[in-house]
Amino acid sequence: MRWPPQIGDLLPRGADAWCEEHKWSGWILAERGHGPEFERVLHVGLEDADVLWQAIAARILIEPITGLRDLGFHGLNCEVDIQLTIAGRTTRLRTVWNYEGSAAAPRLVSAYPAL
Repeated sequence: MRWPPQIGDLLPRGADAWCEEHKWSGWILAERGHGPEFERVLHVGLEDADVLWQAIAARILIEPITGLRDLGFHGLNCEVDIQLTIAGRTTRLRTVWNYEGSAAAPRLVSAYPAL
């Protein structure tokens, strides 16, 4: 894949995507973060982090990059908007992935319902 990626491309190394555990409990599914939104639209909470991760990781392999942000020294962020269905409930999500460099795998930095 070319570097840097462009809007419309798939995430480079998407199959190697990863996420730090504290992102789920500290922000994505946290009460002080996007947890209330996820509870409202998908009826998922922190105990469902693995299910949510598996669903997101599968969708980013087929959904194109919808936004880019060059962070200079801190790498490149790519937005990927996906449609996600869990237990019969469907919503659009925005996911944000960070690359520390051209050889890095994408790291999930945020995910939230795009209402």
